[in-house]
Amino acid sequence: MLYETKKHTIRDFRDTLYHKTECLPIGQRLPVYSKNNEKGIGIISSLLSGISIGTITITKLNRKQRRAVAKVKYEFESIDGGHRKRSLWDYLNDGFKVDGKFFSELSEDKKKDFLDTRLTFDIYNELDAATKGHIFRTLNKTTDVNFMEMVNSYGDIPIANFVRETVRTVKQIDNECNTLFDFTWKTNGDPNYTYLSFDNDRLKQDHAFARIVYRYYVAKKGNLLGGSHDKDIESMYEDASVDETVINAIKPKTKKHLDFLRKLAMYRKQHYKTGLTQHDFKAMSFLYFYMIDTYGSFNILDAEEFFKVYATANSKLTNKHGSYADIIHDASGYTVQIMYKKYIAAPWDGKKISTAISYLVGEMGDLEDIIEVRDINRSFTVNEKEAKLAEQNFRCAIDGKKLKWNDAHAAHIVAHANGGRTVYSNLAMVRACHNTDMGTMDLNVYKEKMVA
Repeated sequence: MLYETKKHTIRDFRDTLYHKTECLPIGQRLPVYSKNNEKGIGIISSLLSGISIGTITITKLNRKQRRAVAKVKYEFESIDGGHRKRSLWDYLNDGFKVDGKFFSELSEDKKKDFLDTRLTFDIYNELDAATKGHIFRTLNKTTDVNFMEMVNSYGDIPIANFVRETVRTVKQIDNECNTLFDFTWKTNGDPNYTYLSFDNDRLKQDHAFARIVYRYYVAKKGNLLGGSHDKDIESMYEDASVDETVINAIKPKTKKHLDFLRKLAMYRKQHYKTGLTQHDFKAMSFLYFYMIDTYGSFNILDAEEFFKVYATANSKLTNKHGSYADIIHDASGYTVQIMYKKYIAAPWDGKKISTAISYLVGEMGDLEDIIEVRDINRSFTVNEKEAKLAEQNFRCAIDGKKLKWNDAHAAHIVAHANGGRTVYSNLAMVRACHNTDMGTMDLNVYKEKMVA
């Protein structure tokens, strides 16, 4: 972990060091999106005024780490100072103006003075991912680094990879993120999100998704709706038992969750021209948790109708001129309208979330009118299967031929996928090949097709 401090001129940085250094490794803060590039201009203005921009921290890469980088075998990797290095490179390549001028428009003397400016680098020997993250967090305890940027610096660990790779494309691996977070680039260089109306500046989207992941990580059966404090999320990142096996168990659940949000976002955009706000993202996520806790497995019968019911209820609760604007919520002392918005915006507090969702569900009416409740239990007991086979005189319910136990499958008469419940009256014993061929088809429909 030994390191050395070296001085390099900006010229050295431009001609040599930049090309040898990975300036945006996994765990580094993302570039800050701004129309006028305030951060980059501030960094360059400081240098032009003779003011230090602080020590830049990098680490040497060993041979194995160099091979792990996709297209370029970098010799160094950034630990801290990524924004400064990227801003320097952009300015040197006329990426933006400072004091009304590109770098190429400066006088030769000013260019020389700028390029001769010396920068301070702390260069560590080869480090593992955990140590790099520790150094980053230690260096940034007193600087403007938010919580999610801190935990993102845990680097190449399963939980950090899962969160960042679900929300965004990581340059080093060119992954495909979840479609909820799709975006295109505007002409001004800002991202234009397809389904969301808030961007990922300072990892806001990563943070929102990490809260969802935490609830699936920590929740027991029937206990998804609850809080997700930053301390809880950090403990999840620090939990060494959260390995690929744990992540693979969580993945399908979070995918269904994000698919639910994307469907509603699609209809929100149709009706309101913009994707999900941060309020919508939270409120719909809490509502989804509530429905799983209450109903177990369910289908949305009509996603557009579901969105309209949600939007109407949410509007009644948020509209300052609505029916709740003057009604006091006794426990908080706020009006219901203010309470609801504040409580939805407090994802760390399980009690507040539950209170807010109880009001939302109350306004939405009977949810079973707009969802199809499905039976979680898909398996019949051995006793049920034996009894049914005997009741059928040991013959297949589809082809009527003799059926032995070893070739018998328990089938839902009304398919589970179509809302069929796992109850004795919906059970039929059939030949294994028929059960496979039926798929999600109802038994009687399949039987009619066979006869035809």
